[in-house]
Amino acid sequence: MRYKHIISVVLWSMFLVACGPDRRVALAEKLMAEKETDSAIAVMQEIKEPQNNLTDRDYALYALLLSEAMHRKQQLNAETDTLLLPAIKYFSESGDSLYAERALYCKAHLDRRLYRMKDAMQSFLKALLFLQGSGNDEQLYRVNTWLGVVCLNQEEYEGKMRYSKEALKAALRMDNLFYKNLALCDIATGYYFLNRLDSALYYAQAAYDAAIADSLPSQLPHVYTDLGSIYAKMGENGKALEYIDKAIGLRPRKDTLAILGLYADKVDLFGKLGQYDSAYHYFRKAVASPNLATQADAYNHMSGAYYKMGRCNEAYSLLLRFTELADSVRKQRHTAEVIALQELYKHEQLSVENLYWRTQAAERQSNVYLMATLSLLSLWIASTIYFFYWRNRRRLVEQQHQLASQQEELHHQRQVTTENLQRMAEMEQKEARLKETFFRRLNQRIVQEIEKGSNILLSDDDWEDIVQNADIIFDNFTRRLQQHYPALNKEDLRYCCMVKMQLSQLEMSQIMHLEKDSVKKRLKRIRMEKMKADSGVTLEELLRRF
Repeated sequence: MRYKHIISVVLWSMFLVACGPDRRVALAEKLMAEKETDSAIAVMQEIKEPQNNLTDRDYALYALLLSEAMHRKQQLNAETDTLLLPAIKYFSESGDSLYAERALYCKAHLDRRLYRMKDAMQSFLKALLFLQGSGNDEQLYRVNTWLGVVCLNQEEYEGKMRYSKEALKAALRMDNLFYKNLALCDIATGYYFLNRLDSALYYAQAAYDAAIADSLPSQLPHVYTDLGSIYAKMGENGKALEYIDKAIGLRPRKDTLAILGLYADKVDLFGKLGQYDSAYHYFRKAVASPNLATQADAYNHMSGAYYKMGRCNEAYSLLLRFTELADSVRKQRHTAEVIALQELYKHEQLSVENLYWRTQAAERQSNVYLMATLSLLSLWIASTIYFFYWRNRRRLVEQQHQLASQQEELHHQRQVTTENLQRMAEMEQKEARLKETFFRRLNQRIVQEIEKGSNILLSDDDWEDIVQNADIIFDNFTRRLQQHYPALNKEDLRYCCMVKMQLSQLEMSQIMHLEKDSVKKRLKRIRMEKMKADSGVTLEELLRRF
C-alpha cells in the first residue's frame, strides 16, 4: 500500500511538470511537512540535473529538503555535506532565517555524525543566531538541547549546563511537560560532571517530582538512573543501588541493552558494598551485552572488586580485558570507516573459520586443496586492498590536477589584473596630457604672442582667466594646490599655472619680464622651499599629481 502511494505521488509530480512550471520542489516540501519522507524523496529523484534546471532558490530548497530526508532516515554522509553547502550559502545571504536555521541544524547533525564536534558546535551556534527573536520555542529547545549534547561530548560541562537551562526555558514557555523533564535531567547531568553533586541532586529530584506530578511514567527509569549515578558518586552506595533497582524494574523487558548497562552499574555498587558474590552475579550478566562499552564497564568494576578481595592476578586479567574493550570503544566512536573495515575483517575471518570447519567435516580433504583455497582467498583480499588503494590514488591525482588547474587560473587572473592596472595608468597619463594640451589651447592668445616674440604684458584679468581655466580643467587646481602647500602666494600660483601650460623658462621670462636665470631660481625656490620637494623630483612631476 505504501509503494502504491509513492507511485501515485511520482505520477502526480510528472503531471505538474507537464502542465507548466516545475512545482515538484514545493510538492516535496509539502510531503516533508506531512512526514511523508519516502514520497518526498521519490518526487525529488524525478528532478533531473537539479542544479542546472532549477532556480537558485529552488535548488537551495531542494538541497535542504533532500538533506533533511537523509537526516530522518539516518543516512547522513559526506555527500550530504556537499549538498548542504549551497542551501546554507543561499539562505544565509538571502536573509531567509527560517530556512537558514534548518540548513545549519541539519549540517550540525551531519558534523556530529562524522565526529566533527567543533564544526557541529559552530553550526548549532549559527542556527541559534537565526532563531533569536523568532519565537520558535520548539526549535530553540532542540538546538539548545543538542548544543548541550555536543558540549558533554567535548567535556565542556559548563556549556552543557548553560544550554540545558536555555532548553528548560523554552520548554516552560511551550508548557511541554516532556521537554521540561528532559531538560531537568540534562541540567542534572551537567552538574554531575562538574562534580557539583548537591545541585545535580536538586535537579534530578526536581525531574522526579515533575515526572510524578505531570504523569510521565516513561521518564521515571531515566530519572532513577540519574539519581542512582549521583548517589553513587556521593558515596551513598545503598541509595544508589535502590534507585538503580527501581530503574531496572520500570524498564521494559525488551530494553535489553539499557538493562544490561544498569547491571554493570550494579557490579560497581555491590563491589563497593563488599557484596562480591552479588557483584560477580551481575558481572556475568553484564558481559553478555552486545554493547562493548557495557562489557568494558563490567570488566573494570569487577577488576576493582577482585582487587579488594586480594585476588590480584584475576583483577589484572580483567583489567587487561577492560583495556582491550576500551580501545575498541574509542575506535568505534571516532572512525566510522574503521568500524566498516573491522566488520569486513570479522566477516572474512568468519568465512575462513566456516571454510575450515566445513573442510574438517568433509573428512579432511587434501592439504593441496586447502592451500589452493587459502591462496585464492588471499589473492581476493589482496585484490580488494589494491582496488581501494587504486581508487584512493586516483582521487588524489584528480585532486592534484584540480589544484594545478586552480593555480593556473589564479596566475592568469593575476596577469589580467596587472595588465588592466598598466592600461589604467597609461590612460591616466594620456588624460593628463590631454588636459594640459587643452589648457594650453584655452590660453592660445598668450602662447601665440610668445611665439611671435612680442612684448607681453598680462593684466590681472588675463591672469584671472588663466587661473580660472586651470581650475575648470584640473578640478580646482590652484585651490587644491594652495590647500596642500599653504606657503604658496598668488605669484607662485601663476608660475605653477605656466608650468601646467608647458611653457619653457624662456617663455616664462618673457611673460614675467625677468631674466631666464631669475625664473629658474624662482621655480627652484617654489619647489624646494615652499613645496618641500626632494631634490630628485621636478616641479612638473609634482604638479602632474594635481
